Amino acid sequence: MQTMVFTGRLAADPQISEDFAKAVFRLIEKRGVDGNGKDRLVGVNCVSWSKGLNEKVIARGLAQGCEAVVVGAFIDTAYTARDGTERTAKELVINRLTVLDWAEDRDAETQDEGASDRAAA
Repeated sequence: MQTMVFTGRLAADPQISEDFAKAVFRLIEKRGVDGNGKDRLVGVNCVSWSKGLNEKVIARGLAQGCEAVVVGAFIDTAYTARDGTERTAKELVINRLTVLDWAEDRDAETQDEGASDRAAA
């Protein structure tokens, strides 16, 4: 089994099961520009089966736009699409997660900026 390391920003808020048994999110990273001058984005779907990590880190500390480093292994997952066809997808199963840009820090910065703006007015 190969270990992969991926660094990126969350494309959306993580989806977490009510019992914290599973968390899913997509990391995206800009990899230059294409021939038309548009950003070339690379993304990976990440899944965590660690209840403690999901509850204590992912649910509390990650939101859309947060930056993270994920270490894990790719697996192929089979599923049935809405149109009834069978499909497969690659997912990065998380072994280790390092949050570089916490959602809590961003909330605090937004509140501080709002207070500074009100004080200046």
